[in-house]
Amino acid sequence: MANTKLDRIERDIEKTRAKILEQQKKLKDLEAQKVEEENAQIVQMVKAVHLDGTQLAAFLSAYASGEITLPQPEADWCSSILNISYLKWMY
Repeated sequence: MANTKLDRIERDIEKTRAKILEQQKKLKDLEAQKVEEENAQIVQMVKAVHLDGTQLAAFLSAYASGEITLPQPEADWCSSILNISYLKWMY
């Protein structure tokens, strides 16, 4: 009886290891798909601004060195509404 229980536990361990390996492969594949999609989106954005390779390199170099900056997003509308509501409540 003890061997039967031990055998069952060992089979369960092997099944679990196999499932883990399968899930790790699936995770690796999904991560690769994500990188591919991110790269495709980057290429699409670059093509949308109609810059050739030299112009894109110059732009990125200028941005990296701080010669140019990108506009900062404004506070989101939700926090603005909360601030207005709070001020109305205070007065």
